[in-house]
Amino acid sequence: MKNKIAILFTIAALMTACGTTKQAAQPDTTSQSATTTTSTVNPAETIIATLGGWQTMQTGGNIKLNAGSSFSSSIQVRMVRDEAIFISLRPVLGIEVGKLIITADSLYAVDKVHKRYLAEKVSILTSGIPVTVSDVQDIFLGRPFILGNGTLNEGNKNAVTAEKQGNGIVLTAEKQYKGYGYAFAFDKNNRITSLNIVPAGSTAPAYQVKYSGVRSTTAGNIAHDINVDATVDKKKVAFSLEFKNIDWNGKVKIDKNIPSGYKRMNARDLFSMFSN
Repeated sequence: MKNKIAILFTIAALMTACGTTKQAAQPDTTSQSATTTTSTVNPAETIIATLGGWQTMQTGGNIKLNAGSSFSSSIQVRMVRDEAIFISLRPVLGIEVGKLIITADSLYAVDKVHKRYLAEKVSILTSGIPVTVSDVQDIFLGRPFILGNGTLNEGNKNAVTAEKQGNGIVLTAEKQYKGYGYAFAFDKNNRITSLNIVPAGSTAPAYQVKYSGVRSTTAGNIAHDINVDATVDKKKVAFSLEFKNIDWNGKVKIDKNIPSGYKRMNARDLFSMFSN
């Protein structure tokens, strides 16, 4: 049962993976170069055209985790744009056994199996990297973003450079962070295929988010199948996330209530839960 609750924390750690692996990273003032396409149309603009607006979302889905042992569960996900992410873990008969809430400045978790909870600043995950709740939402949904500066849009499109890769395009942020760089890959139809986080001086991703099942929705192109490969606490971790039909812009409840009688966890217990 412990591994079931750990899935919630794995999601949070993987979504801010670059922050958990390099402490107190500082901005690199040197822009990394990339080969810009010679098309008269800025490739970033073609991607921006596929991105719609949204205020809230909620969906059901399934997750599979492999971190030494494997586990699968149904989940519920709710988001309020730029404000909060709520994840409910429901492995059997729709009964919630744990939940995780990420807000702009806080991280909450409730372990209903062991009757304990966590309430900390979200900075315990980011380690100085300016990852925002908006960035995490974009990772979940398969939307390109500029780290700490929101979803790719007309106002920040010049912060990326484009490189042709086969029939597709790779968008790379011009200003990266020491130790790691990140880039988004798209197919010939401008659908996102991956987010790669690559250590400086390497060509192989240390972390990779692969996207598929990209569908056109009222919020633009949204990936419904996500596969992540990463290392958490020196352990190889992989998980896949499948969204069902997403409901956009309805009323959502982000429940941060802590049940009475629960024992508070220390922040270090967040990562101790990855162990078997």
